[in-house]
Amino acid sequence: MRPLRRLTADLHPHVLTISLMTLVIMMGSSVISPVLPLLAQELGVSYAGAGALVSAFAIGRIPFDCIGGALVDRLRPRLIASGGAAIVTLSAVLSAYADSFLVLLWYRLIGGVGSALFVITAMAFLARTVDPQRMGQAMSFYQSMLLLGVSLGPTIGGGAAHVFRSLHAPFWVMAVLSLAVTAMCLRWIGEFPAASPAPHSQVLSHTSQPALLAALFCNPTFLFVCVLTLLIFAIRSGLTLNLMPLFTQATLGLSETGIGLIQSLCSLANFCVLWHAGRLLDRIGRRRVTLPTLWATVGVVLLFPWATGLVPLIGVSIAFGIVIGYLGPAPAAIIADITPKESAGLVMGIYRMAGDVGLLLGPIAVGWVAGHLGFGLAFATIAGCTALVALMGIGLRETLTPQEARIPIAEEPSTSSSPSPHGSSLPQTPSFGGGRARESTPRSH
Repeated sequence: MRPLRRLTADLHPHVLTISLMTLVIMMGSSVISPVLPLLAQELGVSYAGAGALVSAFAIGRIPFDCIGGALVDRLRPRLIASGGAAIVTLSAVLSAYADSFLVLLWYRLIGGVGSALFVITAMAFLARTVDPQRMGQAMSFYQSMLLLGVSLGPTIGGGAAHVFRSLHAPFWVMAVLSLAVTAMCLRWIGEFPAASPAPHSQVLSHTSQPALLAALFCNPTFLFVCVLTLLIFAIRSGLTLNLMPLFTQATLGLSETGIGLIQSLCSLANFCVLWHAGRLLDRIGRRRVTLPTLWATVGVVLLFPWATGLVPLIGVSIAFGIVIGYLGPAPAAIIADITPKESAGLVMGIYRMAGDVGLLLGPIAVGWVAGHLGFGLAFATIAGCTALVALMGIGLRETLTPQEARIPIAEEPSTSSSPSPHGSSLPQTPSFGGGRARESTPRSH
């Protein structure tokens, strides 16, 4: 416990609270993963039907990432977070009683809506609470708890199905865990802390959403982070969950147990470096972690076609888990750096939507390339896309600076504002790259 206290000593109490709730709700969301294919067969559909059950959850999340983000900026975060967890609870209970595939599909879609509302509130709370000099550590700790929950869930779900001899039992476990998170939200989530507006952004009450969206999509840093997030989620789901099992079975003939072991080692390596990745992001800056790690990812992915033995494949899989572990927290830290505090919900919603799109499309795209063009070209395609994103980030400047890095928003006319010579305040658009992290900030060790 003493090493854990030392690692979390610099974290804001809200980070620990939000991360704990995320661990529990993600554990609940993943308990059903071992039984979905079996349940799909029981309901008379193919393996593709099981894939549709997974996709329905993601499809429910995508539109409500943005909708939930906009709601978070206007309503009480306690209401949105507890409401999202309650919707997941309701979805799980209804799914436990589902007697047809189509009905279960709709209930999974509803569960995705609730998950989106909770996750967006959690990330907006972190963005509005944590100091920029601790944001990397906060996001890495948050992601480590998310990963731990996703990793533990299938074991719990499989055990519940075995003990109660029912494929519906994991849904009741999911309902109990989500209900616990609902109560935790009502007890522990309060109001957003008051934030002073950045010099180059206006408070939300003086800024319309169209003005904010226009500023976002004209900002090269924001666009880079969205593309980077889509890439990370796509290669995580496409390579780890789809291409790696297919490649392993085709080249080594491993069983499901062997494939699961390799995936677990990859996830374990990812988990082990996340906290160090967060400290590096806060110590040397976002750019100096992100760009080298992108190029390292290119190199590791290109090694997969050559890993035709068990030991080399395990080594490359662990290396992949390490580079993704260092890359994973960077986009969240960058987006928090540039986000006006009063608009954290909407900005985080768009950021999360990019990730969910990648999560949905990654396995499909990678699977198609592998099936039609072979494994070698599938790995080369992933490496090529990663290299393109790395090239996209070369000219961008560091965001670990004071509030100057935040997204500028045009000031709308108001009685309290003085007109600028050109009719509106449009500061220079910030970028991400080239500069140094702020030297005057005390470093954390």
